[in-house]
Amino acid sequence: MDEVDRALVALLGEDGRMSHRELAAAAGVTRATVAARMRRLLDSGAFTVQGVVHPSVLGRGSVCYARIEVDGAAAPVAEAVAALPEVVYVSITTGRFAVAAEIRTGSGDAVDAVLARLRGLPAVARAETLAYREVLRDAVGPVGAASVHLDATDVALLQVLERDGRASYVRLAAAAGVSAAAARRRVLRLVEGSVVRIGPIVSRGSEHAIGMGIHVRGSARDAAQDVAAIGGVSFLARTVGSFDLLATVRGPSASALAATVDAVRSRPAVGGVETWSHLRFVKESYASLGDGASPR
Repeated sequence: MDEVDRALVALLGEDGRMSHRELAAAAGVTRATVAARMRRLLDSGAFTVQGVVHPSVLGRGSVCYARIEVDGAAAPVAEAVAALPEVVYVSITTGRFAVAAEIRTGSGDAVDAVLARLRGLPAVARAETLAYREVLRDAVGPVGAASVHLDATDVALLQVLERDGRASYVRLAAAAGVSAAAARRRVLRLVEGSVVRIGPIVSRGSEHAIGMGIHVRGSARDAAQDVAAIGGVSFLARTVGSFDLLATVRGPSASALAATVDAVRSRPAVGGVETWSHLRFVKESYASLGDGASPR
């Protein structure tokens, strides 16, 4: 992707349903350019635009990050961890911990049960865990407290948006059995209530990514707000465990990643940083209403 492509993806990250006219005005290009580039990027699989439902709405509000030491090759362990249904994200990483995984489930006890199964897998030597206190920025999903009073019409709209975040209001209306105007009102309410976030999910072959464990001085909440303001930080959570903050940095090049890491290190509230590279993403498949999850 070139600079114009990345600008369009960034704009869609703010509002995945921006019209071609709005994208053209914000990016400083013509509508025809936007239409052609969007078609090329979507057809090539460089990214998709999808609605991602808040995990608490799906009954998966307890989230834990695990870094896993292995005996032997990392790939078989990563595949075995990815097969656990409560695990939504797995990558092979550099450093002492060869595999990273994220668990999303309904309670702390359920997280413990998943970790017990994970630690019992062949060739898993050790798992170090971080419990999420608060997600401040998510590359794909909504953050904050979600309004979760959903009816059948809301669920029907969300199921379409999970497949195609840019589906027309006419198509959404047909799926939900309401008028296009009513579909628009409901979608806006779901987005504003942090029930769903509609935005681009970028092919990981189009980006470089590193993980960051951050130690802070003073208030972790204040430090998190400071780090969240840095461009290139695609994910950020306050955590309990080995680090005070957990972050993911993404960028188009190694030099872009280095600049972002330096920006994080330079913050006065940051006392120390540990980084690891994501070598291969094995699984990134967040739970959806179509997976049998029950909206709350």
